[in-house]
Amino acid sequence: MTPRLSWAPQRAVFIRRAAINAGVTFVILLALGIALSLFVDLPALWLPPTALLLTAGFLFDDALRWRASKYDRWHLDEGHLIHEGAEGSAQIPLAEIDRVFTRMGGHVVLELTSGQRIAIGNLPFPRKTAEAIDAARRGGTSG
Repeated sequence: MTPRLSWAPQRAVFIRRAAINAGVTFVILLALGIALSLFVDLPALWLPPTALLLTAGFLFDDALRWRASKYDRWHLDEGHLIHEGAEGSAQIPLAEIDRVFTRMGGHVVLELTSGQRIAIGNLPFPRKTAEAIDAARRGGTSG
């Protein structure tokens, strides 16, 4: 019997990803605002507050997504990947997982044989998580 593997989102990973996204968003919005100001000959005084306000909106959206997913738990047990979240529990048979890969920001993406993609987000070690799920899916030892 193999030990039960379990994963959960981590607050530090979320904060790091949100800070990076906010910084990049602010810089891009500021650059677009500068280009617009130069094109229509407007003063640049409106740029920082507008870029900051829009960036704060994106941060608020990120915080709401974190609030919805912070209690998610994923378990690998007896041929299934089990998700326990706010809406209840769901099981994904390992045989239905076609591919496992990682994305930026601590995300592991499961691509099912049906074509559906499921993301497991804000993980501290996404590569190790993907390898463990892939090894279990292939019937190897996990851990």
